Amino acid sequence: MCGIIGILGKSDVAPQIVEGLKRLEYRGYDSAGVATIRDGRLDRRRASGRLAALNEKLSALPLPGATGIGHTRWATHGAPTDANAHPHATEKVALVHNGIIENFAELREELKTKGFSFASQTDSEVAAQLITYYLRNEKLAPKDAVKAALGRMRGAFAFAIIFSGEDDLLIAARRGSPLAIGRGEGEMFVGSDAYALAPFTNRVTYLEEGDYAIITRAGFEIYDEQGRLANRPETISSASENMVDKDGHRHFMAKEIHEQPEVIAHTLSRYIDAATGEIRLPKGSFDFASLERLTISACGTAYYA
Repeated sequence: MCGIIGILGKSDVAPQIVEGLKRLEYRGYDSAGVATIRDGRLDRRRASGRLAALNEKLSALPLPGATGIGHTRWATHGAPTDANAHPHATEKVALVHNGIIENFAELREELKTKGFSFASQTDSEVAAQLITYYLRNEKLAPKDAVKAALGRMRGAFAFAIIFSGEDDLLIAARRGSPLAIGRGEGEMFVGSDAYALAPFTNRVTYLEEGDYAIITRAGFEIYDEQGRLANRPETISSASENMVDKDGHRHFMAKEIHEQPEVIAHTLSRYIDAATGEIRLPKGSFDFASLERLTISACGTAYYA
């Protein structure tokens, strides 16, 4: 599991991307990276280890640009090294990826026969090189190149993709892995979840299975897996910044343990009138008193809650 974020902003976005990545560290902390577009060219900073290592690199060598993507990684294919850290990039495209491309090995070998070389051990770099093939060799436009590449890949993924020479374009796609688009004022955001977007916007649209989105600062268009325009509803997210930081705790597990009384109280408040003590269960088509058996499905320690 990894965390991704993308921003079409009004000024340099690297600090905002790092802020979003802080809220995604629970999804992975083996390595992290940021890529931006400046004067039409792609540039990136990557570092193995916790997000602090990336911050040190950005402090020493800032990364300007109002269009960018970022990633925090939980290693699957390839060790947690700088070379395997995202974003993966070519001269044409940079992308961040959450998920697993199941047929990456055969795609890698195919691309090698076409003259492509690889700098990492990851499945994600295959996606960057495959899109580059369609951009450079097949002369496709970015939208069509991404669509063609998506059709070749098997597995689960969420992508945020930017292109050299295209500082008002971000393409997002999901299959199996979650992805949300956030709308700002003259800015657009993409993130693995609404929590990552909470510091920037509460107007969120979730991509559905197989969707891909063409995003500019003016708005976005979402297409379904068949390439048809899709109308996905915008929701007002209740996610807050405090929900996704460690709030002074050493790690997220400690935070979750200490939050249990508050979370339980918040949950019960929906069903118990604090003034009267009356229990208000949701209306249903059955009478709880008539039930003879209740089956609970749960995972891990939640079974004992």
